[in-house]
Amino acid sequence: MTTALLVLMLQLATPPDTPGPPLALQTAQSSNPNAEYVIGPQDKLSITVLGIPEFSQQNVVVDSAGMIAYLDVGVLKAAGKTARQLQAEVRQLLIDKGQAVNPTVSVDIVAFRSQLVYISGAVSHPQGYAITGNETLMNVLAQAGFAPTAGQRVQVVRNKPARQEFWFDRHALENGTAASFQLIDGDAIIVPEAEKAMVRGEVKSPGMFEVTADTTVLQLIVMAGDFTDRAARGKVTLLRKNSSGKMDKLDVKSDQYPTYLVKPGDVVQVNRRIL
Repeated sequence: MTTALLVLMLQLATPPDTPGPPLALQTAQSSNPNAEYVIGPQDKLSITVLGIPEFSQQNVVVDSAGMIAYLDVGVLKAAGKTARQLQAEVRQLLIDKGQAVNPTVSVDIVAFRSQLVYISGAVSHPQGYAITGNETLMNVLAQAGFAPTAGQRVQVVRNKPARQEFWFDRHALENGTAASFQLIDGDAIIVPEAEKAMVRGEVKSPGMFEVTADTTVLQLIVMAGDFTDRAARGKVTLLRKNSSGKMDKLDVKSDQYPTYLVKPGDVVQVNRRIL
């Protein structure tokens, strides 16, 4: 076998190298779990240049104009960029200034201060919470903690780019069946207190029960343990406050129970049947 033929066979048998991303980007992608977070004023950064400690800088604060001063090398716009984008610019700056030929640069966000969401209402810790770009609604609610008076619904008000309102079922959020909802800077999260109605009379467990916009008379009676043996099941009396503050009496018949909606503050009176 000739030498030329042997070389040709070896070339065909060896798969060509598949080019990968530059080393600097490989390092950055693996070391930045929050690489998609958008940097803003007052965030604190750490810049590391592998093997060149004199070009590494810790606790770099983004100023109110969104700029950072990187040692004596130059000033860079940081706000509005991800860590991955900023580290590429730092790398290029070092090359352009003749400080390094092929530096491996990583940028990490060590303090998230520019993006906040605000939680109010029936929570244990109503306040602003910093977000890193990865938080879901339930992540932040878990930090705030539901108060004992919290209702079944959670509201998110978003004003960017225009005002929008989103409503979520609390129990679906807690058990993980609700769709994931990504928070953004400035979101306002409101946890209303539970709204309640009363059931009294011939039910097994009379009392106050939480109601939502779709709670019916039938559901409320079931919450109260269902009718007693002495109940007049044909109709109930519903007491509802009118616009003047007085209570109206409304008769609700049994065939209406599954669809008749209860409002907060209503009183459902289950009367005793006449023997």
